Order: sequence, then C-alpha cells, then structure tokens
Amino acid sequence: MNLILLLAVFGGLAYRMTSAEDRARYLGIAKHFVQRLKVAATEPGPEYQSFREALRARTRHAYVTPALVAVNVMVIGGILSGAGAISNPDTLVAWGASLGTRTTNGEWWRLVTSTFVHTGILHLLIDVAVLIQLGAVLERLFGRLTFTGVYLSAGAFAGLVNLSSYPIGVTTGASGAIFGLYGLLLALLTWQLISELIWQLAQRRRGDPAADESAPDADESVESGFTIPLIAMKRLGVGAAVFLVYSALSGLAHTAEVTGLAVGLICGLVLGRRVSHEEPKPKYVGAAMAVCAVIAVVCAMPLRNIADVTPEINRVVATEERTAATYQAAWDAFKRQRMTAEALARLAERTIVPELQAADARLKALANVPPEHQGLVTDAREYLRLRSTSWRARADAIRRADTDPRGAPGGAADSSWRLQAEARFRSNMAATGRAESAERASLEVFQRIRREAPLSPRLR
Repeated sequence: MNLILLLAVFGGLAYRMTSAEDRARYLGIAKHFVQRLKVAATEPGPEYQSFREALRARTRHAYVTPALVAVNVMVIGGILSGAGAISNPDTLVAWGASLGTRTTNGEWWRLVTSTFVHTGILHLLIDVAVLIQLGAVLERLFGRLTFTGVYLSAGAFAGLVNLSSYPIGVTTGASGAIFGLYGLLLALLTWQLISELIWQLAQRRRGDPAADESAPDADESVESGFTIPLIAMKRLGVGAAVFLVYSALSGLAHTAEVTGLAVGLICGLVLGRRVSHEEPKPKYVGAAMAVCAVIAVVCAMPLRNIADVTPEINRVVATEERTAATYQAAWDAFKRQRMTAEALARLAERTIVPELQAADARLKALANVPPEHQGLVTDAREYLRLRSTSWRARADAIRRADTDPRGAPGGAADSSWRLQAEARFRSNMAATGRAESAERASLEVFQRIRREAPLSPRLR
C-alpha cells in the first residue's frame, strides 16, 4: 500500500511539473503505446519471436535464475520436512531468516540468506513465478553478474531497513530482492523510453511530421539496439500487477521493499545505458556492487549489537525463584532452631541482595536496547531495586525481633520497662511492615515481568 501511495505522489508531482503542451504530447505517446499494446496482446506476431531470439543470442543459457529458484525451493523444502512449523519464527531463524538480536551480533550473513526464506507456500510460488519471468529477460540483457548482484543487494538493503524498523522481529528479504529486479526492469524501460524520445527528436529535426505520433520499432532504436516489444511488456506488466497486489495484501510492500526497488532502479540506471547493445562490463558491475557494499556497511554501523534482553530477563526470573526457595529453606531451619536469626539476616543481606545487585549491573550494562524492550528492562531494574530494599528490610526486622530484653525489673522500674517493651514492639512491627510493603511492591512488578518472559521473536 505504501508503494502504491508513493507512485501516486510521484505521478501527481510529474503532472504538476509539466506544461499543458508537454502533457498533451506525452498523452499522445501513451495512447499510441496502449494501442500498440492492445494489438500486441492479441497478435504477438514475429516481433516477440524476434525478441526472444535476440535474447538467446545475447545469452544462450540463463543459469542464475534456475539456481536462485532451486535454492528458494530447497530452503522451503527443508523447512517443511523439519520438525518446526513454517509459521514458527524460530524455524525461520534456524533456516536463515534475519533477527536483529542475532544478525547485528556477528551474523550479518543473514542479510543474504534471508532473501531465500519464505513465510508460506503461496509466497514462494508467486516469488518463483515472478523470478522466472523476470530472469528470462533481465539475466540475458544485463548479464549474470548484474542480475545476481542486484538480486542480492536489493535483498540485503531490504533486510537492513527491516532491522532498523523491526529490530526484534523475524524478517525475510525475498520480496525485497524481487522488488529489486522490478527496479532493474524499470531502469531498462527508462533507457528504452529515452531512446524512443531521442529517436523522435531526431525525426523532428529531419522534418518528419509524424514524429510525435509514432514510436520506433524494435529494429529502429538508437544505434540499432533492440527494445522490449509490447507483448513482452504486457506479460511483464500482468506479472507485476499480480505480484504488487499480493505484496500489498500480504503486508510485503513497505519501506524495506521500496528500498529494494530503489536499489534495483539505481543500479539499472547506472549500468543499463547501453544494455540494449551489450552487457555491462564486469569492471563496472564490480565497481557498482562495491559501492553498494560500502553503503550497506555504513548503514549497518548504527545497527550493530542490538541487545538481546531475553537471557537477562530470564535470569532475573530464575534469580527470584532461586533466592525465594533458598530463603524459604533457611526460614524452615530457623523455625526448627537449626539456624540463628543473625544467620538468617546475613543470608538475606550478604547472599541474596548481592545476587540481585549483580543482575541489576548486567541489565544496566546492556547497550542498544530495542525500543520494544526498553520498558521491560526498566521494569526489571525497578523490581531488582525494590526487591533488594525488601530483603534489607526483612533482615532488619529479623534482627529487631530477635532482641532478647532482660526480664522485667520489680518495683518502680516496672512501668518504665513496659514502655520500653511497647516501643520495641511497635518498632518491630513497623520494620516488619516496611519489609512486607517493599516485598509486595517488588513482586507486583515481578509478576508483570514474568507475564512477558520468556520473550520469543515474532514475524514482522
């Protein structure tokens, strides 16, 4: 949907920026194009066959396209034959999908492998059908190096955008790679349109009055380069429409996919100026891919080391369960008079509290925490602070309750002793109340944390 809106905006801007005379001329060209497309759709004629033969003459066998199809099919075949469900994010990650907390922590290869991971059979079938259709044209025109480089680069850049937008989501770059091929096709059609406009200008300079009402045939383009006939455009257009509608309805036409389209378009504009005559030279393709790699590295730098808070949150939960069980066992021993009150207090102060402080230090040390997890980390640190306070208050209450005052004196001092005993009792009750209040507050936060842990990745 975002892609459709973007195209609509660009179309509106182009309309507003052209004069009425230019719009009329372009409208005439478009009408003539539609008429030729209609004729081509019903009568393919020898032009289409000639185009196919010219493609085969350029590159007799397309090896990259079937190889990419085979890899995509093998990956989803492995997923389906495994124990995990294809809808399970963990399964997709195991087969190479991208997850920010893993990709940005040394597994950057996932930006490439994620381009071969699909989230369903229909997703695979549509991508493979489009890949075969585009590959039959683009691999032969642009060459194997350009075709492969654009496919992988578009998928990788789409993956980078996904990392930025969904740092804790499981994402795939398959659709981004296909959008990149459509960008390459748009670049090819752009250069073809430029050739036609140059041809019209040349005809006008020769004084041909029909220059504005016609377009060059496949064998009349500038410098005798061949162009994509209208019947081929029609078939590619139908495939593009199906792919775009499916992507929009499936939520696979967002900023990441538009980025893939832009990568393919830019690479095609840079490398495709003479593609109707010859493949881009390997040195130019290598230079373009090197520039893409450098840009990708620069874009990836701010995304490095996205924190995976899951282990630390799970450790906090485990620490609470372990320390609570340890204290309960010590309390039972205390009630059976197998442990002194001072030993029980020291357990809380010198064993349990340091464990909580160590957990808090690990949480504090986390850097580049995703926005989706920042609230959870804040809650965990608040729980650890409150729980440490409650254990200190509990130790204080134990010591106060263990105070063994001397027996009540006789005579006049008896009333003073009673007042002191009442004061100690109130102090003990206040200390116990503070401990219980801090404990309740900490456990409320703990339950909120526990409801969200263990954390599991989700599909975008």
